[in-house]
Amino acid sequence: MSFTNGIVTRNRLAADQAVAASTALVTLSDFSFNLGAGKVITMTAFLPFSVGATGGFKFQLTSAQTLVDYQVGWEVIDGVTAAPGSDVAVDLVASAAFANTWAVAGNHICRLNASLKGHATLASLVSVQFACNSAANAITILKGAYLELAQY
Repeated sequence: MSFTNGIVTRNRLAADQAVAASTALVTLSDFSFNLGAGKVITMTAFLPFSVGATGGFKFQLTSAQTLVDYQVGWEVIDGVTAAPGSDVAVDLVASAAFANTWAVAGNHICRLNASLKGHATLASLVSVQFACNSAANAITILKGAYLELAQY
C-alpha cells in the first residue's frame, strides 16, 4: 500500500474563546482555512471545552461552497462523569450541526476527524464553529485547542 505525503499545518488556540448564552454559531479563532477547488484535506482537532449545567453544545464544520466529499466525525467525551454511555458521537456526510443538550457542568473534550474534497470549480472558506445548544449558560473552547490539516 502506498501513502500520499501531504503538507501538514497546525493552529493552536492561544486564549479561551467563549459564546455566552447564544445558539448562533461562532467561528473559532484561527480555525478557518481556504480549500481550493478539487483539493483534498484531512483534518483532526482537539477541542477541550467547558459548559455549565444547562445550555449544551453545538459544533459544526461549515463551508462557503458545497464540497465534492464531506466526511466528518465528531465525538464529545465527558470529562466529569465516569458513567458508561455519557459520551456522544456522530458521523456526517453533509454539513450539519452536531448538538446535544449536554447537562454536565465542567470541562470536556470534543474531537473532530474529517476528510474533505473541495468544490469542483470554486475555492471555499471552511470553518470550525461552535455555540450553545440553547440560550442558557455559556460554552468556552479552552486555550490549547488545536487543529491539524494535511493538504494533498
